[in-house]
Amino acid sequence: MRNTKIKLKLLRDIKTDALLIYIRTILEDLIEKINTNEYRLNLGFEEFNEEIKSNILFLLGHLKEAVLNGHELKDIILYEQNRRTNQRLIPNDEALILYYNTIVKEIESNLTEGEHWIPEQVVFALLSEWIVEENKSTQFYPFLEEINYMKLLGMYEYLGQKNIDEELKKNVIKMYKIAASMIKQLKNTHYRVNNKRISKKRVKK
Repeated sequence: MRNTKIKLKLLRDIKTDALLIYIRTILEDLIEKINTNEYRLNLGFEEFNEEIKSNILFLLGHLKEAVLNGHELKDIILYEQNRRTNQRLIPNDEALILYYNTIVKEIESNLTEGEHWIPEQVVFALLSEWIVEENKSTQFYPFLEEINYMKLLGMYEYLGQKNIDEELKKNVIKMYKIAASMIKQLKNTHYRVNNKRISKKRVKK
């Protein structure tokens, strides 16, 4: 269930919440696939692989304590809609759904189903863009400051530069572009309270 401790958040903080909910969802799926050998971290150097995995586990461990995942968000929103006779959600919940769906729609528009991608690189690129480049506040999530995003992303850049596999090099570059487009869409999405209509927003799967 959602943390009941009341925190005053601005809309820009809710955007960070939405981004972290998406990232937790992706990382949970990634770790499950790594554990079942459906996905393998392969940066060409074992020390790179170990550091990437260590940071993934560190991040996911903290996110599990701090935010919902996408599936939990969907369940809670459905519960809230069912218990309200007019089907309205509170503005913060409506804003959270809007921002979360924006993120999901953007990556879906850049990746076709079944297409190979590098989820952990996208995660680190998203956080680097949002926290380092956009200088968004991490006051609610101080653990995000403990990750060296530039160092981790530098491993993928090194891989792209040194690897003779041109397809892999293109894929590394594409992941950066996808992350940048996701952050751009999140930045440019604005929530406005509409008191005249019934909310029919749904969380994307």
